[in-house]
Amino acid sequence: IEYIDPWPSYCRELRSKVNIDAIKIAIAQREINIYADVMHGAAATGLHRLLDCEIKELNGDRDPLFGGGSPEPLPRYLADLFFDIKAAAQIGTGLRVGLVFDGDSDRIAAVDGLGNFLSSQILIPILIEHLCKNRGFKGEVVKTVSGSDLIPKVAEYYNCPVCETQIGYKYITDRMLNNKVLIGGEESGGIGYGNHIPERDALLSALYLLEAIVASKKDLSKIYSQLQELTNFTSAYNRIDLPLASMKIRDRLLDRLENNRPKKIAGFDVVDCLTIDGYKFRSSDNSWLLIRFSGTEPVLRLYCEADNMARVTKVLNWAKNWASTV
Repeated sequence: IEYIDPWPSYCRELRSKVNIDAIKIAIAQREINIYADVMHGAAATGLHRLLDCEIKELNGDRDPLFGGGSPEPLPRYLADLFFDIKAAAQIGTGLRVGLVFDGDSDRIAAVDGLGNFLSSQILIPILIEHLCKNRGFKGEVVKTVSGSDLIPKVAEYYNCPVCETQIGYKYITDRMLNNKVLIGGEESGGIGYGNHIPERDALLSALYLLEAIVASKKDLSKIYSQLQELTNFTSAYNRIDLPLASMKIRDRLLDRLENNRPKKIAGFDVVDCLTIDGYKFRSSDNSWLLIRFSGTEPVLRLYCEADNMARVTKVLNWAKNWASTV
């Protein structure tokens, strides 16, 4: 057995893709304060190695039980990070950003300077703008069917073609291997880049997000709200998972989706149904509901995007009631 240390060559490659000096200067001058929850996983020490400076790292110790939780970049597992950033907000010195990595460091989420959770549905549009506007890159934007409608709107603004795939990063990888891709991302937090390996890399995403903050001198949520203004598109998003008691229930729901699809959803007419992965119903108010069975668990997944959270909640409640009447 020959042991190797992959960190030096990996860090050298990632540093070559960003203006690392600008980020380090912003940290040294306290213009940006970085917090990272690495969830006891592979990203531990990563930002410290890449930036060669101290950051506030949480859950950096190795723990095969992941602190008793699940190493996923989701709000319910980030109590410590929320607390630290909200406490720092009371001091009010410099911009603050929290970066969240899953256990194997291929998925990312973030927390803004006021302690608000930012999923990849928010981060991907920010990254598209940064790569096009600040780095001058071009290429195809690849999104999965569960991705936010803001993604193609920002891509269109920067004259980037869009490809929509099934859910699963392997479909994005297939596209990367055969096309000039700028960025590919999925709703669960996996994001990859055409100038890198055809896979997800949360540490590179973190560097690009830091570079975007330093270049704009704005909080991530501010950048996002400006993108909404730029594209004249405001939305809210949520997803819920419903456990399925048996395969018979799954089969009955599938039969209804195939042969008796809803004509209205939560009071609005259904105007389109996309079936490349599950059943994505778009309503006349331009909200959409994706009904999809998990490929790995006995779970029905319900995804919704609309122009406000009240509408999202109404649509998801409608979907839960629809699913419970089999």
